[in-house]
Amino acid sequence: MEEYARVLVEKNGLPSLKDSIAIGKEVMERKLAVYQKKIKKLEDAKNMNNETFLRLFNNGKLGDDKEWIEWEHIANTSDLLKKKLDDLSKLKYES
Repeated sequence: MEEYARVLVEKNGLPSLKDSIAIGKEVMERKLAVYQKKIKKLEDAKNMNNETFLRLFNNGKLGDDKEWIEWEHIANTSDLLKKKLDDLSKLKYES
């Protein structure tokens, strides 16, 4: 069973909270799309998919050139945005 935390908001503040969360989700979705395009561009340029890159990079096989570090940052940011969006998709509201 999942663990839940409670956030208490006055009933009249719930619509504002929902709107704020929806806006945040939209911003993160747009950012994620940008990062995914960057990953696709890197994959095409290096003829390597993101998963292979991360495995090789994390195992020290690619060195620490600036381009690899930038790719790792883009991949990590993309993963973080996906996690945050997944977390937000699980929110439930009760009034």
